[in-house]
Amino acid sequence: MAVGTVIREGDRWRMWYSAYDRNHKLDDDAYLCHAESPDGSHWTKPVLGIVEYEGNKDNNILISGTQAGGFAFSSVFLDEGKDPHERYKMIWHRFKPQNAWWVYGGTSSDGMHWTLLPEPLSARNSDTTTPCIPDGGKYRLYTRVWQGGDFRGARAVGYTESDHFGDFPKPREILSHDANDPEGMQFYSNAASKLADHLYVMFPAAFYTKAQRVRSHLAWSRDGVHFTRYGREPVVDLGTKFDTKGVYVAPRATPGAAPNTWWFYYSGTNVEHDSNPNDVKFDGGVGRFLLVME
Repeated sequence: MAVGTVIREGDRWRMWYSAYDRNHKLDDDAYLCHAESPDGSHWTKPVLGIVEYEGNKDNNILISGTQAGGFAFSSVFLDEGKDPHERYKMIWHRFKPQNAWWVYGGTSSDGMHWTLLPEPLSARNSDTTTPCIPDGGKYRLYTRVWQGGDFRGARAVGYTESDHFGDFPKPREILSHDANDPEGMQFYSNAASKLADHLYVMFPAAFYTKAQRVRSHLAWSRDGVHFTRYGREPVVDLGTKFDTKGVYVAPRATPGAAPNTWWFYYSGTNVEHDSNPNDVKFDGGVGRFLLVME
């Protein structure tokens, strides 16, 4: 299970997350599922009756990756002020024969019934959760890139933007490790989010390749492009229960009860990053933390 997005709408908290069953072979065999909560902490899985699974529709599945021909690494966002039939938008990925995860989009009027767009938003590899932020008449897309331009380089955070939900130009690198970081560390998913006007944050998940651990750092920006790292140590570190091997923060902030506070959710795992799914039983869960800006 991996949390993709949590959005609060009044007293209703909504979570879109990915799940896999025992038959999965690839990352794009994911199921997009939906959960709800009255407080952001206690969650239920409603019976939606949308997707058939093992002979019935008594489940909370919105999209089946196997039935859709591939579906992975999703994130959902609200596009206020646009066509109400496309108020909810989604970024998702499909594995291509070119050995790449292309970035695709989806639209929905209610966040439940989705239209998956057939053409990619970006026909370039971004094999991680890719956030998109509608902002000032443009769409900001935060992707995966590789230093040196190919898969042999270290992973880093990329950025591209478009004046509409599609045709994103080639992303450029905006955040990466440097000589002061541990050897073998590189940035994975980024969880870029907008908190307020002229205030953006990301929680780049640092993959420590030698230790096979993933720990999330913090960076901030005034323009959404030029980010400054907050110190050198992880801000969301490994836990002791479901998150002993890796933590991946999900994009999008949910305002807290007090001013200048935001809830963030994250996926935790007890399995090393490069573990073979045929050799280990995957184990993990979802947690959250409160970011306080002073």
